[in-house]
Amino acid sequence: MLDQDQIVAFARDEILAAWARIVAATLPHLPFGKPLAVDRIGMVRRVAQECGCTVDQVHEVVGAEHG
Repeated sequence: MLDQDQIVAFARDEILAAWARIVAATLPHLPFGKPLAVDRIGMVRRVAQECGCTVDQVHEVVGAEHG
């Protein structure tokens, strides 16, 4: 059985992995080579939907890692 810290760490890793996949898929199509604020909104929503978590949780994890 996983304890709460392991569950949080697993969720964090899943969110970061989903974020990396979405950024990699989207990057070639972005005009400035990096996601702008407008792009990030949709990407965060997609990660939240894929991972089954809230947008706020994704912002918390991705914002801390990728400012």
